[in-house]
Amino acid sequence: MLQPWATIVAHFCHIICLMKAILVCFPIFILTIATAVFGGAPDLVVAADGSGNVRTVGEAIAKVPENNRKRVTILIRKGTYFEQVNIPSSKPFITLIGESAAETKIAYSINNGRAGTTSAAYAFYVGGHSFRAENLTFENAFEYKPGTPGSQAVAVLAEADRLVFKNCRFLGWQDTLYAKNGRQYFENCYIEGNVDFIFGQAAAVFENSEIRSKGDGFIAAPMRFSADESSGFVFNRSKLTSNNGVKSVFLARPWRAFGRAVFIDTEMGSHIRPEGWNNWGNPDNEKTAYFAEIRSSGPGATPEKRAAWARKLGVSDEKQFSTATFLGGRDGWNPKNSDDGFLENTPPDWKSVVWTEVLKQKPVWYQTDEAARIADQVVLFQKSNGGWEKNIDMTRDLTERERGQLTSTKDVVRETTIDNRTTFTQVAFLAKVVSGSLQKQTPPTNFPKHRDAFLAGLDFLLAMQYENGGFPQFFPLQRNYSRFITFNDDAMIGVLNVLRDIARRSPDYAFVDGNRRAACEAAVARAIPLILGLQVEIKGAKTVWAAQYDEKTLKPAAARKFEPASLTAGESVGIVRFLMGEANPSAEIVAAVDGAVKWYRESRIDGFRWEKVNGDRKLTKDPNSTLWARFYEFNTMRPIFVGRDAVIRYDVSEIESERRNGYAWYIDEPNELLDKDYPRWKKTLKR
Repeated sequence: MLQPWATIVAHFCHIICLMKAILVCFPIFILTIATAVFGGAPDLVVAADGSGNVRTVGEAIAKVPENNRKRVTILIRKGTYFEQVNIPSSKPFITLIGESAAETKIAYSINNGRAGTTSAAYAFYVGGHSFRAENLTFENAFEYKPGTPGSQAVAVLAEADRLVFKNCRFLGWQDTLYAKNGRQYFENCYIEGNVDFIFGQAAAVFENSEIRSKGDGFIAAPMRFSADESSGFVFNRSKLTSNNGVKSVFLARPWRAFGRAVFIDTEMGSHIRPEGWNNWGNPDNEKTAYFAEIRSSGPGATPEKRAAWARKLGVSDEKQFSTATFLGGRDGWNPKNSDDGFLENTPPDWKSVVWTEVLKQKPVWYQTDEAARIADQVVLFQKSNGGWEKNIDMTRDLTERERGQLTSTKDVVRETTIDNRTTFTQVAFLAKVVSGSLQKQTPPTNFPKHRDAFLAGLDFLLAMQYENGGFPQFFPLQRNYSRFITFNDDAMIGVLNVLRDIARRSPDYAFVDGNRRAACEAAVARAIPLILGLQVEIKGAKTVWAAQYDEKTLKPAAARKFEPASLTAGESVGIVRFLMGEANPSAEIVAAVDGAVKWYRESRIDGFRWEKVNGDRKLTKDPNSTLWARFYEFNTMRPIFVGRDAVIRYDVSEIESERRNGYAWYIDEPNELLDKDYPRWKKTLKR
């Protein structure tokens, strides 16, 4: 028999062995769960206690490669992860799986008042398409207080295509779930809130889900711009519940005139108002909104008392709102059976607005929350001198931390510029947002900062102009080729187009004050004689323009090693169009345009296409194609090509691969100028 002390030791050793066994087996247990869910082991494990690959969800997202083409599965162990998570559009095919929806939570506290816009007031953001989430709770922990301004606080902001949420919980008060855009599917989910707590422009289906009202208010606020948009919210076989004491809840109200929401086979509690639907205080919305239900049940189902303007959904109409049909899109996506093979090999139907497209949207878009969010970020990126730095995607949704960093570095000015279509694009975009705000009954609270940023940007552009009418690339001036008068990448012409639109009181700029309008008119007047004087003449004939000129001698000048002083066929198209845009053009302007067009016709290269073949760009024969080289040698008019060794060559195949494939050595933009723009312009001169 063991002595008492020996017995104690033996029991202690037994306990130690048991704990080791548990620790050894625990990863296997987790792996078993993950295998059952994923069909394989996860790529990453998040665990706050350090037992996984990373401790935070944000760290796991950071490890996903940009523009990944295969699914990345991330297991999140039980716990509350208090962090603002951002999955950018450049990271599709991500799956997040929690151990338990009740015990695995991603939370953050932020509201519209602090963030500036609802689109920035999120706890969790997903912009990458083909995303999946299971067994997770998403919460915006902002504590609502009655009368608090800017109380919109989003738990999840989803603006991507083909998103799936299963067994997930969305916790908040106002604006809990922002189903902003794209196609989205929610199955066996729980969503709670008070005012418009499911809202946005997405095409979303909520199936077998509980929608819980925490106070008197509105469940859904769908948005559509027109009746032919495929977006809207469908609630199928779901349940509408409420907290105790809640007695007056509308099913939906249209955020925009054409908002659409449909309830099918849904059980409705007594908190649902008999009339069901709300017109958002505008009777005109009753003519355009699409609100309907069929086979509702429970004490809140009172079809005979519903608002008279609601749609009567029949069985024949119901098919269009089935999950497969409503979310099918052009690619035939079905969230219930589309596997990764389909997703990874089929481009999504919807993509978010990118920076290169911000000036190409419909006028009504500039009145939206999305436009305001981007405008807020444009303001953040603006430097204290009024200009912006180049090559920044200002549409990418920023976290609160990133916004704070931008605010703290406002005075750190490195390269504010008009290069790569910078600053004048920001100014033009802000003008559209400001004009959109002025069309609203009451301009939004961020209207003043958008207007002030526009004015500061305009003042920056006016200040950077040389006395001779030219514009440098960078301002303040630097000690390099950026001081040259620059047509490259449409820099100077881009600025002048904006200034001329302001001078002419174009609709987007109607709010600009008279003094600045006069300054814009004077700036354009100074630039035109300079442009005419810089047109290169060879043997007495007018040709086109060089990409840049010495700001003092006004002679064509070289920039980077592979950008020699030469005629530029590309940027000269923009110059010609700018001159054609002058009202009542002078004889000098007509002669300049005619001379440039004649040069284009004589310098064309017929029968070839510039394309990539087996990863390498080259000229290939195409009898239907017409091209021009990017650069032409003075006097000889021969196309020239230059590598990083700065040696001029006459055959593009002779320069190194990196430069050959990384630069637009041939262009086709002059085709439209010659075929459409110029003939149309000549007709106007005869009137």
